[in-house]
Amino acid sequence: MEKDERAMLRDSLRRLLVETDRAKLSTALDEFGWLDLLAAEPGEAVAALFETQGETLTGSPAVNAVMAGPLRAAVPDDDDRGLWEWTVAVTGPGSGVGPSPAVYAITAGATVGPCLVVIHRDGQPVLAEIDFAATVETVEGVDPWLGLVRFDAAASAAHVLFRGEAVTLAGQESVAAGRRALSHELVGVSRAMLALAVEHAGERRQFGRPIGAFQAVKHRLAEARVALSAAEAAADEAWADPGPLTALLAKLWAGRAARLVGKQAQQVLGGMGFTWEHPFHRHLRRALMLDSLLGSTTELQHELGRSLLADGRVPRLAPL
Repeated sequence: MEKDERAMLRDSLRRLLVETDRAKLSTALDEFGWLDLLAAEPGEAVAALFETQGETLTGSPAVNAVMAGPLRAAVPDDDDRGLWEWTVAVTGPGSGVGPSPAVYAITAGATVGPCLVVIHRDGQPVLAEIDFAATVETVEGVDPWLGLVRFDAAASAAHVLFRGEAVTLAGQESVAAGRRALSHELVGVSRAMLALAVEHAGERRQFGRPIGAFQAVKHRLAEARVALSAAEAAADEAWADPGPLTALLAKLWAGRAARLVGKQAQQVLGGMGFTWEHPFHRHLRRALMLDSLLGSTTELQHELGRSLLADGRVPRLAPL
């Protein structure tokens, strides 16, 4: 896709996300042709939509369509339900803990559909369909605007769609797809936080000068820009060599960058960044919540370490 086409795509998606009611976003994106673009050019489709979501602090259930693709492809049946009709379970805070393990999904105000989840039965990986509609609970928490919901994992019977090793591979591909999408959304959120800090540094004056002229502020903004550039590069590389490892690294770097950009932006904004009226706190809340899904920065570091120890080698990830 050419640069001008990419810019037009993102401008159109920005208007669609901002102007459309959240409950109607799936239909609007479908009419826009986003699923067709996802099938033809997944890297362009995912980067454009999710980075725009992060920049505008909007949300859609598109991550479900992204993650449902690999799972539905593994099921050899004639189910003709479209990708928008599925909800996909994602790991989040407290997942798998306690007598009634938490199961999360990002619905962004859309109706909760049949949920696809990979579980284990009799020692085998199983792709199951579970109707959680009766136990769905909206997660307010840090970011009530995200549209995150929680289910009771033990409350409903699971209808087995497929079992076997193909489910394991499909599950890994689904998680990788979700991590790539969330890495782009985190990049978008980080861009917005950095833009707010840069704008404030140019407007806020002390001792007759914009605070952006002071060396300490410059260093903070430069450190944030470097972290964001690294996250952008990792997100792009995850498409150049798609796989679980590059997706993990993209999500890890995006989460680290979002936290660092948020920290430095907060310091530059000072007291303004703590007020409810200033939009910064919503961006920071979104960054923290997105980082916690499908593996937080800390959790992904441990997962990466276990993977490297199991393989016994460090792979070459990108040309230098």
